[in-house]
This record gives sequence, C-alpha cells and structure tokens, in this order.
Amino acid sequence: MIETRCWPAVVAAAGLMVGAYVNSPTALVAQEGAPVEIGGLLRTGFRSQPEETGASDGFEVFDAHVSLGGEIGLVFEYFVRGEFDTEDDVLRLLDARLDFPIIPEANVGFGLSRPYFGLEAMEDEGDFMFLRRAQASDAIAPGRQVGVTLFGEALDNRLTYGGGIYNGNGRTLDNDDGRYMFAARGQFNTIGPIEFYEDLVIQVGASIAYSDDDAAELGPGLVTPLPDAVPLFDPDSFAGERLLLGADFYASYRAFTFRGEYLRGEFDLEEPDDGEGPDDGELDDLDAYGGYIEGSYSVWGALEAVLRYDGFSPAQGESRDFLAVGLNIYPGYYAKIGLQYAFALHDSPPAPTIAGNQFALVVQVDF
Repeated sequence: MIETRCWPAVVAAAGLMVGAYVNSPTALVAQEGAPVEIGGLLRTGFRSQPEETGASDGFEVFDAHVSLGGEIGLVFEYFVRGEFDTEDDVLRLLDARLDFPIIPEANVGFGLSRPYFGLEAMEDEGDFMFLRRAQASDAIAPGRQVGVTLFGEALDNRLTYGGGIYNGNGRTLDNDDGRYMFAARGQFNTIGPIEFYEDLVIQVGASIAYSDDDAAELGPGLVTPLPDAVPLFDPDSFAGERLLLGADFYASYRAFTFRGEYLRGEFDLEEPDDGEGPDDGELDDLDAYGGYIEGSYSVWGALEAVLRYDGFSPAQGESRDFLAVGLNIYPGYYAKIGLQYAFALHDSPPAPTIAGNQFALVVQVDF
C-alpha cells in the first residue's frame, strides 16, 4: 500500500494549498485548461452504532481528501489525490494518473485509479447519497489498481465506456507472477450530458472484470461471520479465479431520481500445492451477489429525501438486508448536511459499513 507518515506536515501543506486556492480566481470558476486545479473533500460528523457491531458511538472524520490536477500543454492531463487517515496518522495515495487525450472516442490513461467497474463503485465519496456505498459495491467491485485504461465517449456523449488491464493487487506496484486483472464498463443514456434537469433521463450500464489471483485482498463483507466458525476462504488473501459481473439502471425526471444496481462475484478457489484443497462442489466455487434500489426527491434543490434498499448474499454466512432513509440539506454549492437512519430487515446481522439502528449525521464540504 502506498502511504506515508507525515500527518503534521501534510496538514500544514494542505492548509496552505487550500488557502491559496480559495483566494484564487479558480476557486469559484474552473478555468478550462488551467495548469493546476486544487480540490478537497471533508466529510465528518457523528455516528451511533448498535452494540452488536462492537463499535463505539462518537464523532468521526469519515473522509479527508486533497487533490491536484490539470493539463500540461496539449500532451496530457494529470490527477493526484490523497487521503488522510486520522486513526493511523498517515497519508495514503488514492489516485495518481496521467491521461493522454487522443480523440473524444479514445483516450489512454496510466497509473493508479479505480478500474472501470460498477456504477456506484466509481463514484467519488463526495457524490454519495448515503454515508457509504452499498454492500455489494464494497464487497464485489475491485478496489483501486495500478494499470492502463482505454476510455472515451461516442454517439454525442450518450455512450461512455472504459476498460483496462491492472496489476490486480490493489494500491501497490506488485503483481502476482503475471496474473493481471481485466475490467471493462459501458453505459448509455438517452440525452448525453445532463444540462437541464427537467428532461427525462434514462441510463443503462454493464460491467465485467476477471482476475486470476495469488494473494489478493478482496472487498469487505464477503463473509458474514458466524460464532465459533472458521471462514472457508480468506477474503484478505484470496487465491484463485474471480469473475465479476454488474448491471445498473438510472432514471431522473425533474425532482425525482431512481437507480438500481445488481452485482455478482463468482470465486473459484485455487487448490493448495499440498493437494489438500477444497472438496469439489463444496468450497471451490463460491458466489456472492446483491445490490441496491434507491430513490430521491428534491425540493427547490435545497432539501433531498432519500430511500434505499440494500441487500447482499455473501459468499459465506447469512444474507444481510437493510432499509436506509435520510434527509440531505444543501446550505451552499459546496456544502451538504445529511441525516441517515438504517433498519435491519429479517434480523440481519451487521455489515462492515451498515447495521440496523445505525444513525449518522454527516457534514460535508466538497470543492
């Protein structure tokens, strides 16, 4: 993992960068072709957890990001983003990418970024409707990887696509003996770029990824822990093949938005060299699947009522289903305040990021 323990110096540098940015002309209006654009995200607030999660109630810093991007001549575009971890007192590199625009239909990017997979998985934290991504997006979608991507737009920007080949080992430069990850995604909407929110917009998308892993760290929540039970496979060091699939739908009309996504992961465990691998038909083929359906209604662009069903069937253990409700308040262009509460359906056990009777107050500044 790419990180550094330089919290005091980073905070000071970030403060100077943000201060300079806020007092610059680019703070309010992004200038096309600007050589340097500085951005930041701070999401903090209060979270109350049920006892079964083992977590304590209290105030938290959910996300603290700083980013730097821009263009250099007509050669390439760059983007770098870091994340401050207040618990471990480190700065982690999230994104570091160089993009070479060729034509609108075909661009090439190199570096560290999210693979093109999933609708919600590719969203930045500042665009979240709720505190965290849905369970399936967290568990199944691959995390940030180092690799090369091909992406672009076509059909008057109605069709967007991206795909690439990645190391498959997360935010590191390591590779499992030539075992790479392949990922691709495409989506089509009915109007192209959304300019007028009075229009009816319908969008559909599909994603696929494949990887042959030696010791990959998979997403959280692929196993629902059972008392006194040992998981049949370790998501923190997965060896075998995984095939990831996804389909999603989005629609909006005036104050209403609606979207849903289904993700599925098929995991074929690799038999150890000692020949004492899993029995055929029992442990070698494991599936995880789930998704979410959510909707929102906005009033004057200042208040937004949100509702989400979040269901997931893990590779092992009990299924988990939740209903989350919330209210988002937008006091300014860069600010948001969110109130959220989650209900567990059919006594579902807690998941890594959501649980029954979980309350969260989120205060966000994103620029």
